[in-house]
Amino acid sequence: MKEIRRLALWVPVLTLLCIATPSEVSASLVRQMSFEEVATQATVIVLGRVSEIPAMAVYDRATGDVYRRNRVQVQEYLKGSGPTPEIVVVTLGGEFVTDGLGLKGPRIQFVDYGGARQLPPVGCEVLLFLRPYAGGEAFIIYSVSHGVIRVQEGEKGQEHFVSLLFRDPDLVSPAAAARAREMHLDASGGPEPILISDRVALSDLKTTVERVLNRKRKPPAGGGLKAP
Repeated sequence: MKEIRRLALWVPVLTLLCIATPSEVSASLVRQMSFEEVATQATVIVLGRVSEIPAMAVYDRATGDVYRRNRVQVQEYLKGSGPTPEIVVVTLGGEFVTDGLGLKGPRIQFVDYGGARQLPPVGCEVLLFLRPYAGGEAFIIYSVSHGVIRVQEGEKGQEHFVSLLFRDPDLVSPAAAARAREMHLDASGGPEPILISDRVALSDLKTTVERVLNRKRKPPAGGGLKAP
């Protein structure tokens, strides 16, 4: 046991690093996914702004999960629907106060779920891919690779944007497709598809999501990148 004098009144603290598996975490948390995959499989896609991140996580004795109940101000639902103007987004892991399991005084423990995504600081604009959690009263991040995407500022005079990873070259901009061809990427090669990074302006996000959701899933002719 290690005493850490970072709490008021010098409360003794036991810090534990645990790698755990939460009861409602899907395999999508540990596998990189394309934008097409996560947009199709997530229940809702939300553009919003982080409004609250609790300093401490909570421990759910019923499930054994450790999580924070964060709040996000909803700007727009790009897929699905839900509460407005604010939703609860659960993130897994973090520090939580326990009774010490018979030891004297409260203790703080830390649990890590092996890379589970967290929200950026309060005030940041984000694109979230979510699914219902805890019976539908909150949402949980769907995927590590695309679950939380921070909105970035464009160059002077340009619109804010997000960076997405596409599998289908027909869905990316001509500039991104050209860069991929220059790097000799072949979308058909290997056991895993090649993912192409592209910037998408916020004004184009809804249209991009709709294109993915409405697109017929057919492999591209020849399996490679098409010339513009």
